[in-house]
Amino acid sequence: MVRSWTFQVFLGLWFRSAMYDASVQVAYLVTSYRPPQQLLRLLWTLRRAQPEAPIVVHHDRFRTQWDIDLVAPIGGVHVLTSETPVSWGDFSVVNAIWVPLAWMVENLEFDWVVLLSEQDYPIVALEELEQRLSASGVDAFIEAEPIRLIADPNARKDRDLRYNYRYAQLPHFGLMARLPPAVRRQVARVGNKVNGALYELQQKVTAYVYPDGLPLRVGFRPKGSPFSETFLCWYGPMQMALSHRAAVTVTEYVASHRDYVRHYARTVIPDESATATIVCNDPTLKVWNGTLHWTKWTVGDHSHPDVLVLDDLGDLAGSGKFFARKFDIGVDSSVLDALDQRIFGS
Repeated sequence: MVRSWTFQVFLGLWFRSAMYDASVQVAYLVTSYRPPQQLLRLLWTLRRAQPEAPIVVHHDRFRTQWDIDLVAPIGGVHVLTSETPVSWGDFSVVNAIWVPLAWMVENLEFDWVVLLSEQDYPIVALEELEQRLSASGVDAFIEAEPIRLIADPNARKDRDLRYNYRYAQLPHFGLMARLPPAVRRQVARVGNKVNGALYELQQKVTAYVYPDGLPLRVGFRPKGSPFSETFLCWYGPMQMALSHRAAVTVTEYVASHRDYVRHYARTVIPDESATATIVCNDPTLKVWNGTLHWTKWTVGDHSHPDVLVLDDLGDLAGSGKFFARKFDIGVDSSVLDALDQRIFGS
């Protein structure tokens, strides 16, 4: 399928390059771990929409391996690979952002960087994104809030358990991973109810039960913490857009605050806090509390977002967002075809 797009992409590149006058240089950082077909479709779409945009892919080569020459025809795509496996829920996901972000600051010129996964996709013409970023007057788009201000008490407790404890992973024998997903989620709910009762009795020692069959972790609330009254712990999804200034801030903070890095390395699902906490606490950065992404969550299941299909197209079109997640070409590729029609008119 990638080959079928190649001619129409290159047909438009010369014309668009000649006519294109971007007000800002937008770069993309795309995380990847799956086979390359869907990633390539996203990359071709980004290139067709923005011929000059720098694109960096961070790929987990331990999950799947593919020849980086696959991206060569697209042009301007830099592929970085992980030195260790990237596992959902632990610090390796944060490193999959921080390491390539530092590389981009050192090696590329850009005004903004948008963080995407290979299962994201644009839902509007990206000229609109450039206009929005250029006119925003801010340094970052992050949908986040301090965990102590989260209104839902159960959610607030969960974020406290995630980020105010330091965890050690217990040995496991793969039993949970062999259970059906619905059973795993039920076991996790029961386990976390028990843990919640323990939390009400004391808040020194705890355990965290993942919904995805990952190993149980036991945590201890440390005496020292990177958080304070002037440096709050924030919670928000990893999908964000950072100005070059904000990207430099993150990179420099990570390099100079090793205690902060060590703390988050032992937390749970740190990707939904570690970067947002740096940016949102910096008094020199202006942050728009909102997201550029539209995501659908089935009521009662908050472990992963829904896979979007053609029936969701109306909601996508009316969302007012620039990207959506998540898509799976193995489930429904027609929704991406419809989005291409909406973005490019062909």
